[in-house]
Amino acid sequence: MTKARGKDCGMGKRKIFRMISFLTLTLLTVSCAGGPRHSLVPDYKARPLRSIAILPVLNETVSLKAPEIFRPLLYKKVSLKGYETPSTSTIDGRLLEKEIREAGQINTLTPQELGKVLGVDALLYTTVTEFSTTYLVAYASMTVGARFELKEAKTGERLWESDHQVKETKLGVDSKSMQETLQFAALQSYAPYCQKVIDASFTTLPNGPMYAAPAPTGCLIPGGKK
Repeated sequence: MTKARGKDCGMGKRKIFRMISFLTLTLLTVSCAGGPRHSLVPDYKARPLRSIAILPVLNETVSLKAPEIFRPLLYKKVSLKGYETPSTSTIDGRLLEKEIREAGQINTLTPQELGKVLGVDALLYTTVTEFSTTYLVAYASMTVGARFELKEAKTGERLWESDHQVKETKLGVDSKSMQETLQFAALQSYAPYCQKVIDASFTTLPNGPMYAAPAPTGCLIPGGKK
């Protein structure tokens, strides 16, 4: 009887482990599913857009550090896409001259007025929509989301918009993975997830006039040939 109970107990544990493993895989799969929602005006490439201003980031979350992480990443991404962009310090200085000290005051000026103040062809409006970590003993998740809008300074027309969210989930099934789950929740390293949101969203924005394709990679052989 004891052996039978032990066997049943062992089978029960293995069944639970398989169920948890399946749940873990399911959660990770769901978090990666779906691309960014977006829209683009049909004649975008016909617009003479050369420069884009990265406006202060609006924050709909309780995290005060969300805008601080997003904005420099956006500056780098827009530059890599082939657009000129004034430094964030230059933008903030000119906005301050108009008594605009925070993102929530941006809409006190129209896109046309902002375009003249900042001397750019287009304006990037960013709103952080999700920025959170959840931890429940053996379960942890991190969610980051943002919405982007590009408006033409001359007309105020919305040329492009994108909305995306990423979520990573970890589930502890043994002492090691539970420790990793705890570390994941405690570190709260949001920058990589902000970068994922930006990278996914900006694949839907056409490259600018100064875009330079990345140099091909490969192994060099003597003589400098690949």
